[in-house]
Amino acid sequence: MFLAAAAMSAAAQDGKEIYNRYSGKKGVSSVYISPTMFKMMKSLPEVSMESGEVDFSSIIKTFNGMYIIDIEEPELAKSLSEEVTAMAESGRYELMMEAAEESEKVRIYIVSKGDIVTDFLMLAQEKDSSSVISISAEMPFSELQKLIAQ
Repeated sequence: MFLAAAAMSAAAQDGKEIYNRYSGKKGVSSVYISPTMFKMMKSLPEVSMESGEVDFSSIIKTFNGMYIIDIEEPELAKSLSEEVTAMAESGRYELMMEAAEESEKVRIYIVSKGDIVTDFLMLAQEKDSSSVISISAEMPFSELQKLIAQ
């Protein structure tokens, strides 16, 4: 069983593959926002989308695609967590942050090229559920810093 999970984990390359593997299954909520939708958003005039002190409009305009998976089914949630953790720890991603409280854990990983963040991956785990947000972007590191600082 471990070898099968490891093989599945090694095969996963990115958020799209994980999304395709879990989307549509019982107990899974999923959202995909395409590059076309983000391109359309980039052409819109500046709109204030502030939440507290952070203006999300400049950050959202750097996104190329987004995959969101939320699993409430315990076995699938465990499988998702293991697969994403193996993918993130394969060496391509850099761990930016980890927070843990009792049975809850959140990890944020990125892939960057110079001062540009090209991939953002967040894994949130609880006892019987897991959530993943995977974003493909061309985000200046300074924009991510603003977001994290809040």
